[in-house]
Amino acid sequence: MAAPKQAELDAALMAAARRGDGRKMARLIAEGAEIETADSNECTPLFTANYFGHVACVRVLLGAGANKEAAMAGGLTPLHIACCNGHEACVRAMLDAGANKEAASTAGSTPLYIACQEGHEACVRAMLGAGANKEAADKDGATPLYIACEKGHEACVRVLLDAGANKEATKTGGFTPLYVACCQGQEACVRAMLGAGANKEATQMDDATPLHIACQKGHEACVRALLGAGANKEAAMTSGLTPLYIACCNGHEACVRALLGAGAKKEAASTTGYTPLYAACRNGHEACVRAMLREGANKEAAEKSIGATPLYIACLYGHEACVRAMLGAGANKEATKTGGYTPLYVACSQGHEACVRAMLGAGANKEAADEDGWTPLHIACWNGHEACVRAMLGAGANIEAASTAGSTPLSIARSNGHLSIVRVLEEAAAVQRPDPASPINSSGPSRTVPPASTLTVPTPSQLAALPAPTPAITPAPT
Repeated sequence: MAAPKQAELDAALMAAARRGDGRKMARLIAEGAEIETADSNECTPLFTANYFGHVACVRVLLGAGANKEAAMAGGLTPLHIACCNGHEACVRAMLDAGANKEAASTAGSTPLYIACQEGHEACVRAMLGAGANKEAADKDGATPLYIACEKGHEACVRVLLDAGANKEATKTGGFTPLYVACCQGQEACVRAMLGAGANKEATQMDDATPLHIACQKGHEACVRALLGAGANKEAAMTSGLTPLYIACCNGHEACVRALLGAGAKKEAASTTGYTPLYAACRNGHEACVRAMLREGANKEAAEKSIGATPLYIACLYGHEACVRAMLGAGANKEATKTGGYTPLYVACSQGHEACVRAMLGAGANKEAADEDGWTPLHIACWNGHEACVRAMLGAGANIEAASTAGSTPLSIARSNGHLSIVRVLEEAAAVQRPDPASPINSSGPSRTVPPASTLTVPTPSQLAALPAPTPAITPAPT
């Protein structure tokens, strides 16, 4: 442990380094202050002086032989911290004294990398002028140019490009500087990279291009910059997804408009047959749906697995606004998928009342039955969706409709224990058929609804064929 007088000298030296009092530092050193004393954060006086940008103090300490490479936690040297805080004069003083230009932190970051990360152009120029390695990457493979693009420091990007930095150096995962600039929406850096001839079509692991990622993130300015530079509008990822599909999938209307304006193919489908319009309907992006429809996108393009149309998928997932947009554009209300399910049927099956009412308001066939004779009212009763049942009844749906197995909406509601729906159906029947001899009227002498134990209900195979969500749309690139 330092003697009281030594401790006082050392503390005074650290205080002078923080204040920038070079003359006092020189006097304290002459009196025996320890130039390598460190505080609780492992910061020496030289580190502290560089942190605050006190170049006079830096020169005093260097002249006294201070350790230029003494690192604090994380492996940061005094040169790192001068670059981090943008103190050009300190950077040059450290370089003149022979500080290690390539010292790497525990994360693999060099002083040049740190200067680029923080956007300190003057420090970048000083480091490059001293011969710092332009391609020294961190542990993830990110170069100084990459980090400058990611952080949006255009001036640093241009300095590095002028110095001949590798425009195509990739980070782990195959991400180029241009790609990350597009991902982060750094338009100025994107334009700088494009102006320097960066590869517009360089792909990462999923074969996503810079245009794909700009569309995924919704960076319209970057999209337009890429399109203006001639980027491939139809580049497809491994799953067949084009930039337009990605923009529609993520709901970025401005990017959709930019791509359509540039002539992107409206019907370019994924490997599963999903079109951009389908993707917009699937995810509920009304503005994109309307943009696609205005440009004449095919309203009836069905995907491959079950033959679902954009209107069907909008009904399946309950996106009322998209349903109304599709209906307003004249989409086929009766288009069926495998099994004979119509959009109205699937809306009833999932309990999407608003979609049901939209379909009914547009004149959808209330009695369109699936291959087992189940109508939309049947499936609403089976799944217990009372609001949909009421909507169907209000539109005049046939309460007596029987499936091929003889099941009626009422028998199905009873067998599944949906008592509130049973009451709704019985009340509606009493209004529709006041005849005392009605088979639904408990006082009628003729046939009555059989006990629940004897009812015919769908078999497991029939249940398996009922509508289920389609396979998830392939995620956009990350």
